[in-house]
Amino acid sequence: MRALVPVVLDLVLPIGGYFLLHGVFGLSAFWSLTLAGAATGVHALAATLRRGRVDALGVLIFLEMALSAVLLFVTDDPRIVLVKPAFYLAVAAVYALVTCFAGRPLVLDSGKPFATRGDSGLADAYERAWLHSDRFRRTVRSVTAVWAAAFALDATLRIAVVYSLPPERVDESVWLSQVPLVAVFVVAVVITRLRMRPLRPVLESFRVATP
Repeated sequence: MRALVPVVLDLVLPIGGYFLLHGVFGLSAFWSLTLAGAATGVHALAATLRRGRVDALGVLIFLEMALSAVLLFVTDDPRIVLVKPAFYLAVAAVYALVTCFAGRPLVLDSGKPFATRGDSGLADAYERAWLHSDRFRRTVRSVTAVWAAAFALDATLRIAVVYSLPPERVDESVWLSQVPLVAVFVVAVVITRLRMRPLRPVLESFRVATP
């Protein structure tokens, strides 16, 4: 269930917060979107502080917060706020693609808790498989490439949906701009499961037997 928290914050809270602030309290569409979206940033920042280090995700968070601060001074177009996530999605897409060829692929670390499920022996096997199994490395890199494509597609579709409607129809844009996120996320998860599930025997083969 904890893995669903970021999804809930990214999807449910910004939408619900927008309609609460805009429809009930009468704030402008721009400020309603800005304040409702702040919950995601606060959660992500807290997670970075708990880890005690600034990683690639932390850099994206700080860039997003800086962009938000700039937008407050240069525009009041609510569509700009709606497409703001496309900025760090595009950065995430580039980062994920780069990790396919250099260093540890994005999916290698993010997928480890799901693949090992707290099993320390399997966690060690996971690292050994990365070091010694060509099949394992190819699969992890290919899945990372899938997520890079998903991030890029989400960013592109989000911008297209938002700017296909005029500013006065922002209420519709709030809902419709989330459709790419849901659709792309579901497809990427299905592909990830189909590609990673056959690797279980590979991981087990690298498990060290304990006496």
